[in-house]
Amino acid sequence: MRCSDTRELYGASRASEAKRRSPRELGFQVEEQACRYLEQNGYRVICRNFVSRYGEIDIVALEGHTLAFVEVRYRRTGSLVAPQESIDARKANRIRLAVRDFVSRRTAGTSGYSSIRVDLCAVSGNLEAFRGESGKKPSLEFEVIKGIIDF
Repeated sequence: MRCSDTRELYGASRASEAKRRSPRELGFQVEEQACRYLEQNGYRVICRNFVSRYGEIDIVALEGHTLAFVEVRYRRTGSLVAPQESIDARKANRIRLAVRDFVSRRTAGTSGYSSIRVDLCAVSGNLEAFRGESGKKPSLEFEVIKGIIDF
Protein backbone atom coordinates (compact mmCIF):
# COMPACT_ATOMS: atom_id res chain seq x y z
CA MET A 1 0.00 0.00 0.00
CA ARG A 2 1.32 3.39 -0.88
CA CYS A 3 0.11 6.95 -0.91
CA SER A 4 2.42 9.44 -2.50
CA ASP A 5 2.67 13.05 -3.39
CA THR A 6 3.52 14.50 -6.79
CA ARG A 7 6.60 16.20 -5.35
CA GLU A 8 7.79 12.85 -4.04
CA LEU A 9 7.40 11.21 -7.45
CA TYR A 10 9.01 13.84 -9.64
CA GLY A 11 10.67 16.35 -7.37
CA ALA A 12 9.33 19.88 -7.29
CA SER A 13 12.32 21.40 -9.07
CA ARG A 14 12.34 18.99 -12.02
CA ALA A 15 8.66 19.49 -12.79
CA SER A 16 8.93 23.26 -12.67
CA GLU A 17 12.09 23.43 -14.80
CA ALA A 18 11.00 21.38 -17.79
CA LYS A 19 9.01 23.12 -20.47
CA ARG A 20 8.09 19.89 -22.23
CA ARG A 21 6.65 17.36 -19.87
CA SER A 22 5.64 13.76 -20.38
CA PRO A 23 1.96 12.85 -20.44
CA ARG A 24 2.41 11.28 -16.99
CA GLU A 25 3.82 14.51 -15.54
CA LEU A 26 0.99 16.49 -17.13
CA GLY A 27 -1.45 14.02 -15.58
CA PHE A 28 0.03 14.72 -12.17
CA GLN A 29 -0.34 18.45 -12.81
CA VAL A 30 -4.02 17.94 -13.62
CA GLU A 31 -4.39 15.92 -10.40
CA GLU A 32 -2.72 18.76 -8.48
CA GLN A 33 -5.23 21.24 -9.94
CA ALA A 34 -8.07 18.82 -9.17
CA CYS A 35 -6.91 18.60 -5.53
CA ARG A 36 -7.00 22.36 -5.24
CA TYR A 37 -10.47 22.46 -6.79
CA LEU A 38 -11.75 19.75 -4.43
CA GLU A 39 -10.28 21.48 -1.38
CA GLN A 40 -11.94 24.76 -2.41
CA ASN A 41 -15.23 22.85 -2.60
CA GLY A 42 -15.24 21.23 0.83
CA TYR A 43 -13.10 18.11 0.41
CA ARG A 44 -10.15 17.40 2.70
CA VAL A 45 -7.53 15.45 0.75
CA ILE A 46 -5.91 12.76 2.89
CA CYS A 47 -4.09 10.65 0.33
CA ARG A 48 -2.97 10.90 -3.28
CA ASN A 49 -2.00 8.19 -5.72
CA PHE A 50 -2.86 5.21 -3.52
CA VAL A 51 -1.45 2.15 -5.27
CA SER A 52 -2.56 -1.40 -4.57
CA ARG A 53 -2.24 -4.59 -6.56
CA TYR A 54 -5.70 -3.89 -7.99
CA GLY A 55 -4.98 -0.43 -9.33
CA GLU A 56 -4.50 3.19 -8.37
CA ILE A 57 -6.83 5.64 -6.71
CA ASP A 58 -5.98 9.21 -7.69
CA ILE A 59 -7.32 11.03 -4.62
CA VAL A 60 -8.78 9.92 -1.29
CA ALA A 61 -10.58 12.69 0.57
CA LEU A 62 -13.12 13.36 3.26
CA GLU A 63 -16.20 15.39 2.43
CA GLY A 64 -18.08 15.85 5.66
CA HIS A 65 -18.49 12.33 7.03
CA THR A 66 -18.08 10.67 3.63
CA LEU A 67 -14.85 9.01 2.56
CA ALA A 68 -14.61 9.91 -1.15
CA PHE A 69 -12.37 8.10 -3.61
CA VAL A 70 -11.87 10.42 -6.56
CA GLU A 71 -10.92 9.34 -10.06
CA VAL A 72 -9.50 12.24 -12.06
CA ARG A 73 -10.06 12.17 -15.82
CA TYR A 74 -8.81 14.80 -18.25
CA ARG A 75 -9.78 15.44 -21.85
CA ARG A 76 -8.58 18.37 -23.92
CA THR A 77 -11.05 20.85 -25.33
CA GLY A 78 -12.66 19.44 -28.47
CA SER A 79 -12.08 15.79 -27.57
CA LEU A 80 -14.70 13.43 -28.96
CA VAL A 81 -14.94 11.48 -25.68
CA ALA A 82 -15.98 13.23 -22.48
CA PRO A 83 -13.99 12.43 -19.32
CA GLN A 84 -16.97 10.69 -17.71
CA GLU A 85 -17.32 8.39 -20.74
CA SER A 86 -13.77 7.11 -20.32
CA ILE A 87 -14.52 4.85 -17.34
CA ASP A 88 -15.55 1.44 -18.59
CA ALA A 89 -16.74 -1.63 -16.62
CA ARG A 90 -13.20 -2.99 -16.28
CA LYS A 91 -11.89 0.29 -14.80
CA ALA A 92 -14.90 0.52 -12.48
CA ASN A 93 -14.20 -2.97 -11.17
CA ARG A 94 -10.54 -2.13 -10.55
CA ILE A 95 -11.55 0.99 -8.64
CA ARG A 96 -13.97 -1.08 -6.52
CA LEU A 97 -11.24 -3.55 -5.63
CA ALA A 98 -8.70 -0.81 -4.85
CA VAL A 99 -11.25 0.97 -2.61
CA ARG A 100 -11.88 -2.24 -0.68
CA ASP A 101 -8.14 -2.75 -0.35
CA PHE A 102 -7.67 0.81 0.94
CA VAL A 103 -10.48 0.53 3.49
CA SER A 104 -9.31 -2.86 4.75
CA ARG A 105 -5.68 -1.79 5.20
CA ARG A 106 -5.69 1.90 6.12
CA THR A 107 -7.33 3.53 9.09
CA ALA A 108 -4.98 6.41 9.98
CA GLY A 109 -6.57 9.72 9.03
CA THR A 110 -9.75 8.13 7.76
CA SER A 111 -11.63 7.42 10.97
CA GLY A 112 -14.95 9.09 11.53
CA TYR A 113 -16.51 8.51 8.13
CA SER A 114 -20.03 7.16 7.91
CA SER A 115 -20.17 6.32 4.20
CA ILE A 116 -17.97 5.59 1.22
CA ARG A 117 -18.40 7.02 -2.25
CA VAL A 118 -16.51 7.04 -5.54
CA ASP A 119 -16.52 10.40 -7.33
CA LEU A 120 -15.27 11.48 -10.71
CA CYS A 121 -13.49 14.78 -11.16
CA ALA A 122 -13.91 15.44 -14.87
CA VAL A 123 -11.36 17.97 -16.11
CA SER A 124 -11.45 19.52 -19.54
CA GLY A 125 -9.60 22.36 -21.12
CA ASN A 126 -6.23 23.49 -22.37
CA LEU A 127 -3.14 21.74 -21.03
CA GLU A 128 -0.84 23.10 -23.73
CA ALA A 129 -0.52 26.23 -21.61
CA PHE A 130 1.14 24.11 -18.90
CA ARG A 131 3.73 23.09 -21.47
CA GLY A 132 4.40 26.70 -22.41
CA GLU A 133 3.46 26.02 -26.04
CA SER A 134 0.47 28.27 -26.54
CA GLY A 135 1.53 31.38 -24.66
CA LYS A 136 -1.86 31.28 -22.93
CA LYS A 137 -2.76 30.81 -19.31
CA PRO A 138 -4.01 27.28 -18.50
CA SER A 139 -7.79 27.13 -18.61
CA LEU A 140 -9.31 24.06 -17.04
CA GLU A 141 -12.94 23.34 -16.22
CA PHE A 142 -13.87 20.98 -13.42
CA GLU A 143 -17.01 18.96 -12.81
CA VAL A 144 -17.41 16.61 -9.85
CA ILE A 145 -19.83 13.75 -10.37
CA LYS A 146 -20.58 12.06 -7.08
CA GLY A 147 -21.32 8.36 -6.65
CA ILE A 148 -20.22 7.07 -10.07
CA ILE A 149 -19.72 3.47 -8.90
CA ASP A 150 -22.11 1.42 -6.79
CA PHE A 151 -20.88 -0.95 -4.09
